[in-house]
Amino acid sequence: MIKENSRRSDVRTRHKDRLCSMYCSSCNQIVCPECIESDHQKHELKTVENGCPEWLEKLSKLHVEVSKESSLYRIGKLEVLEKVAHLQYEEILRRIELDKKEAMEKIEQKYNDEKDKLGGQRQSISSLLTSRKDKIDKLQENVDQVMEHLIDIAEKKDTGKFVAKAKEFESKHLKEVTDSIHSHHYHSKILRYTPGIVFGMEPNTKINEIIVTILQAFNMDLSIKDLKIDKSKTIWTSSIDSINQADAKEGVENVNITKRTPISAEIEEFIQIEITNTDDLVFITSKGVYILNKKDETNKKIVDLTENKPRSIHISKENRLLIGMSFDDAIKTSTDKAIIEVFTLDGKMMSAKTIFNSGNKFLINGSVTGCATFNDESETFTRKENSNKGTICYIDYNDKSHCGRLIKLNLNRDIQWEYRGNRIINHEKNSFNPCSMVVTGQDNIVVADLNQSSLHIIQPNGLLLTLVDLTLVGLQGPELLTIDGDGHLWIKTLIDTENGKLSELTFSGF
Repeated sequence: MIKENSRRSDVRTRHKDRLCSMYCSSCNQIVCPECIESDHQKHELKTVENGCPEWLEKLSKLHVEVSKESSLYRIGKLEVLEKVAHLQYEEILRRIELDKKEAMEKIEQKYNDEKDKLGGQRQSISSLLTSRKDKIDKLQENVDQVMEHLIDIAEKKDTGKFVAKAKEFESKHLKEVTDSIHSHHYHSKILRYTPGIVFGMEPNTKINEIIVTILQAFNMDLSIKDLKIDKSKTIWTSSIDSINQADAKEGVENVNITKRTPISAEIEEFIQIEITNTDDLVFITSKGVYILNKKDETNKKIVDLTENKPRSIHISKENRLLIGMSFDDAIKTSTDKAIIEVFTLDGKMMSAKTIFNSGNKFLINGSVTGCATFNDESETFTRKENSNKGTICYIDYNDKSHCGRLIKLNLNRDIQWEYRGNRIINHEKNSFNPCSMVVTGQDNIVVADLNQSSLHIIQPNGLLLTLVDLTLVGLQGPELLTIDGDGHLWIKTLIDTENGKLSELTFSGF
């Protein structure tokens, strides 16, 4: 029997070389003779062949019991839990729909309130403008009546009376009209809207006051090509053959040139200038980029640009030099020509930062005549595409058509937006002529429109904030802009004197 069992099973006991010969139903295991002797003497022993059916019967009963319990659990408890979960789902879905409805009603009400508020604000501004127009109309009506009276006196040849009335007319009545139109102070109100919901903020409309005041104005003794003001309020200008330091003192009519640095033959003509954080001057010519030391008046060439045509210069907050280029029609659509080259202040080119035309996206129609980066390196809104971080803004100007556009590039150096002027004042006969630009402390871009004697105030998102008509403060033909360390705006205008006028202005609201 042992031999027969050994052929049917190779199971061995804990005793080495001992084959199992019996089945212990008490312990549910097969055992060898030695195991029986030591551990299973009083147990119910059976042959190996009879052990399987008995155990199988036990397992079958256990299987039936487990299957019954499983069925009861699956059909009973799990189905109950499933029904409970489904009811919870339907209840939550119902609450979501209710919340959605309430939220939409609140949002709709919020935006309706903002629209109502906007209507009231618009009416307030309209009333202000109407009041100003009525005042001017009344003054003009009075002037017309006085003029008719003067004509009557003249026709009666009452010379004595005419002279007296004419002097009063000129010194009082006409002056009242001109003073109501032109002054050193510009004040207007505009509508502003802060978007909500998508940007995680409350939508809000408000009236924004724009105030521009001329502090002082000076005549220029020479024609200049560029203008900057350092921290010490020293005025730096460039002319065709020199770089000049000047000051503008209150009560004096003309800008006073305090130091003049003539140009050397190798430098050729100055193009644009810029101020470093240490008040040294960086300037570009057709030959390259130079630094002029303010203390010893020595200049040093840091970048050779003889193979390019530099047109503008800007120093970012990170002390990077951005050099805008000029292009002929034949090469301005080339993808291997940099439109803005970027360097460190010691003249090392930053190839990864340099901006090229890419693929079918040509970033320029003419020349980069002005370039700027932003003060705020944080994200303006929570949405990433509205961040100013690492973005660049520049003027793309066409010298032939004397018109241009303002462009902002995003981090991928794609055009984020472009501004081609305002349709109210800029059209075919009076195209947008952006000749200079600065960025304010609020990261708004101020662009001088030479043709319209206006300042276009552009928000970082590319939308027009407002237009400032400089003729209302007595300025015409804005050519150059710069902002000094006190946040004052300086404007060099073409009209008024032979070499133009330099004016210092304060501003708020942008």
